Amino acid sequence: MIERDATFRPTRAVTSARMSIEAAFGRLMQRLATSATLQPFVRRVVWIWVTAAMLLVFGAVGASAAKPAHRSKRADQRLNVVVILSDDERSDGTTVMKNVQSLLANHGVTFTDAHVTTSMCAPSRASILTGLYAHHTGVTDNFGAHSYPTFRTQDESNDLAVWMHQAGYRTGLVGKYVNAYTDGFVHHAIPPGWDDWQVMDSVPMEAYYNYSINNNGHLEHYGNRPSDYSTTVLAHKAVRFIKRARHPFFLYFAPVAPHLPAIPAPGDQKKLENIAPLHDPAFNQRNIGKEPWRFWHKDMLSAAAELYINHVRIRQEESLLALDRSVRSVVQALRARHELKRTVIVYTSDNGFLWGEHRLGGKVWPFEESTHVPLIVRTPWTTTPQRNSQPVLNIDLAPTISALAGIKPGVPEDGRSFVPFLHGQQVPWRHAFLEEYLGKDLLHKGGPPPYVAVQTRRNLYVEYRNGWRELYNLKRDPWELNNLAGDPGTKPLQATFSGVLARLYDAPPTRVGSSHK
Repeated sequence: MIERDATFRPTRAVTSARMSIEAAFGRLMQRLATSATLQPFVRRVVWIWVTAAMLLVFGAVGASAAKPAHRSKRADQRLNVVVILSDDERSDGTTVMKNVQSLLANHGVTFTDAHVTTSMCAPSRASILTGLYAHHTGVTDNFGAHSYPTFRTQDESNDLAVWMHQAGYRTGLVGKYVNAYTDGFVHHAIPPGWDDWQVMDSVPMEAYYNYSINNNGHLEHYGNRPSDYSTTVLAHKAVRFIKRARHPFFLYFAPVAPHLPAIPAPGDQKKLENIAPLHDPAFNQRNIGKEPWRFWHKDMLSAAAELYINHVRIRQEESLLALDRSVRSVVQALRARHELKRTVIVYTSDNGFLWGEHRLGGKVWPFEESTHVPLIVRTPWTTTPQRNSQPVLNIDLAPTISALAGIKPGVPEDGRSFVPFLHGQQVPWRHAFLEEYLGKDLLHKGGPPPYVAVQTRRNLYVEYRNGWRELYNLKRDPWELNNLAGDPGTKPLQATFSGVLARLYDAPPTRVGSSHK
């Protein structure tokens, strides 16, 4: 069994302060002991007062190091936070999830323009836990040195879990963590900040059967029985955490659905086999003559390829049905504990997914289907369904959850809290945001080369590292079919967006407060 080190180790600054105070009091008490000018009774009283002062100061110093940082609310008044994070679910995935609609959306806010800043699992999950763009976390890929190894050395000791734990929250992670966590050199480790660690800990992490879960240092192996279906197993663990955790608590529930191979739960197979195939204008795009990547995807999808993509789509949506039931189980567990009225539930995904739009599949690309994700937040104070069309990002989750908990993030943030939107307030908000992929060139695998992009309500502008450019007018061309980057008349606009992109990329993170009013 792997044990977590719960021993408090004072920082260098705290240790130095205590040594200085101890030395000062030591000199004072030595003078009292040798003083011939004080009467014995007076000397005894002063001695008592000095000793008491030492205890108070040492207690204050120790408490300042050991107590939760920046705590601003009493424990019994603070909100619980539950994050439910799906895997590779695009924005329209929740249309098949009745419980998400009735139990979350009908009691909260649906953000209709929610995006991830990097459409890839590991970079997005690192951004969710830190509030930082990928070029600030250093996590730019799913595998290799720039995936979990970077997160472990640069971000893990000062992320959302650590902040919540230090603020007195009981923290639990159930499901998938950050890609490459299962690499041998860190295998089975329990990161700081997590009190209950129930994590997929086998290769591949995205398994529905025949996998292992790290149960606080013990590996539990699951086979191929119907009861071993991972979404169901993880849901039971999430419910158990809710039943046992003291208030306040923070649960990060991250099952692997609908990530490929997207195996539906027993009883869910073929439930959605009759859903209509995709026929939107971007599907199997007919004319890609202006796309810089046209030579890599020059052939339209064949009938067999269309059939396969539709099969993938059906499997993914069927695998969401078990996750939908898990949402119901989580809400029921919160209600049974009388915690539902003081819990905020966040439902979202780490990235979207292309089902043949633009002749492409998977994620990573800067197109809408790849970056647009569901984001629904149930709150105790929302009585009717609300919708918000502001561009909210995955980097906004860490500062938002921190604000709900009444704490300050431990690092400056790229994102910002959208708590005012949860209260129906209108506040100044971003007009442009950064999208990026800085990992390995994926052209030979059907993906894009590295890029940075800027998106506004009207335009999407992309600069690929290899020199390619894309520009779309999202008002006139919402399906992103007509690349304007090659038109001479758009050169001034491209220059403007290039400057905006550079400013966004170079902007340093900013310190975030703890208010959630």
